[in-house]
Amino acid sequence: MKYRQLGRTRLEVSAIALGCSGYWGDRTFPEKQAAAVVVEAVENGINFFDTGHNYSGFNAEPRLGRLLGTVLKHDRARLVVSSKAGTIVPAGSLFRRPGGRVKDFSPDHIEWSCAQSIANLRCGYLDILQLHGITPAEISEPLLERLDAMRVRGMYRYLGINTHSEPDMSFVASHPGLFDMTLIDYNVAQLDREPVIRRLAEAGTGVVAGTVLGQGHLVKGKIGRLRSPADLWYLARAWLRPSGRQLWKLSASLRETLAAIREMSPAQAAIAYVLANCGIASCVVGTTRAANLREIVAAVDKTLSDESLQAIRRSFGLP
Repeated sequence: MKYRQLGRTRLEVSAIALGCSGYWGDRTFPEKQAAAVVVEAVENGINFFDTGHNYSGFNAEPRLGRLLGTVLKHDRARLVVSSKAGTIVPAGSLFRRPGGRVKDFSPDHIEWSCAQSIANLRCGYLDILQLHGITPAEISEPLLERLDAMRVRGMYRYLGINTHSEPDMSFVASHPGLFDMTLIDYNVAQLDREPVIRRLAEAGTGVVAGTVLGQGHLVKGKIGRLRSPADLWYLARAWLRPSGRQLWKLSASLRETLAAIREMSPAQAAIAYVLANCGIASCVVGTTRAANLREIVAAVDKTLSDESLQAIRRSFGLP
C-alpha cells in the first residue's frame, strides 16, 4: 500500500480507502462477510475508513465500530476514520419518499450527529468530520463557530465536505482554509472534474475521489451478474436511481476502452487513472467481496501506459 498526505493536514492516508456504506452496511448482509472485507482491508495496509451517520439505514457506523474494534484491538493511532453529518434521512434505501426534510445543518444537530458517530464508531474522536452535501448558502457563522468549538474540544481533527456539485467544489477551492478536505465523485467518465480538482489541490484542500468505478458501470459485465443478494441490490440501484442511470450512459464508451487495456483489469485501470492524478490523495472504494478488494488494492502498484491513458481521454472526448 502507498500513502499520501491529505492536503495540508497531518494525515497520511492509504491510496485506497474502504467505503463503508451501501450493501456492505445493510442489516441483511451478514456481519461475518462484512468483517472479512474489513480484515482484508487492514491486512492490505488500508488505514482510511469512510462512512456516514445515515449510511445503510443508520447501520453502517455501528457495524464499522464493532468490526474495527475487533480487528485493531483499539489501536486508534493506526486509523483515519471519517464520517458525515447533516443528512437526516437513511441512506441506502432503494425507494425514497419524495418531499420532506432531508438535511439539517443547524449547529445543535451537527454536534449531536458528530457525538453519535463517535459513539457508534467507538473511536474517541473523528479524524475527519464531513458536512454531507452542504451548500454555500447553508454555511452559517453560528455553524462555523460551533464547529470550531467542537474541534477545540477534540470531537474531530479536520473538517471536510462531501459534495457532487461542481459549483460547490469551486466555492471550496475559492475559500482555502474553510475545509481541510473534500470528497467528490471522480472517475474516467467524469474527467471534466479535473480542472476543479487542480484548483482544490492548489488551494491546499485534500481531495478524495469517490464513485471511482462509476457504481460498477465502468466495469463491463459488473452490473447484471446475479451471484448473490448484493448483486441484486446493486443492479436495482443502477436502474432505480437517476444517478445510476446517468452513470450508465456516461460510462458506455469507457467500458469498452477499459476492457481493451491489457496491462491490467478494467477495474484496476479505472483506479490507476484516478490515482495518476497528483491532486487525488485517496480513492474510496466499497465492496462486499474480499477478492474484489484485493484486485483493487493491486491497482496501487500499477501504471497505465501512455497509450492507455490517451485512449481513456479520447474515449471521454478529450484531446
